[in-house]
Amino acid sequence: MSAVSTKYACGVEYLGSHYKGWQSQDSQETIQDQIESALSNVANEKLRIYSAGRTDSGVHALGQVFHFSTNANRTESQWLDGINSHLPSDISIQWIKIVDEEFDARYSAVSRTYIYLINNKKFDVFSDQRVLFVRQNLNTEHMREACQYLIGRHDFSSFRASSCQSNNPIRDMISIELEVDKFISIRFTANAFLHHMIRNIVGTLLDVGTEKISPKDLIRILQAKDRNAASKTASAEGLYLARVNYPEKYAFPYHANEMI
Repeated sequence: MSAVSTKYACGVEYLGSHYKGWQSQDSQETIQDQIESALSNVANEKLRIYSAGRTDSGVHALGQVFHFSTNANRTESQWLDGINSHLPSDISIQWIKIVDEEFDARYSAVSRTYIYLINNKKFDVFSDQRVLFVRQNLNTEHMREACQYLIGRHDFSSFRASSCQSNNPIRDMISIELEVDKFISIRFTANAFLHHMIRNIVGTLLDVGTEKISPKDLIRILQAKDRNAASKTASAEGLYLARVNYPEKYAFPYHANEMI
């Protein structure tokens, strides 16, 4: 009699500074490779994981989600403690939960939330590679106004990378919230994002903040549907995948990081 396969969903946080992104590569210097190696050690079988989205090199996560299926019989605490004991200190599984066979970390998601952090005060060595440092004073009111022109359903071709493989550039931007505290925090929630979309938007918002362009220029940039109309790509270091949102029936726990 064959063992029964069980599907699990997991939440993970990581600092992406020392990795070549999420997606597995031959070099094995990726988040996915690290987790699959740790997971396979605990399961005593080679396992593959499937994420809600692929983060680029240098991008961090507070709420990445992935799923996997296995015949191995372990309790949730055994999985959690076992996997984390095999992971480096900059990757940590926060929760694990059994899910139905229909669940897919990517396709079951209804929206995603990213946060971009900017330090516009004194340089802080402890936030280096975790927050973008901008020396010039930023007009955050102008940046906040510019954000409003991006909310709603739009063709975001002006903010997609040339390497973006999506067939459809239209996305539903549900909300953009800009808050000023220790850092400037810009929180983006959309049904999905194009490759480099947030970093290209942030690069453009920085030009608004330094008054190189006006908030209303965002209307022109959107309508151009041309990457050359927008500003340069902001660096990866300030970007975090904060949360992946799913239907309420899954009732996943969410870990709130005090840094955000």
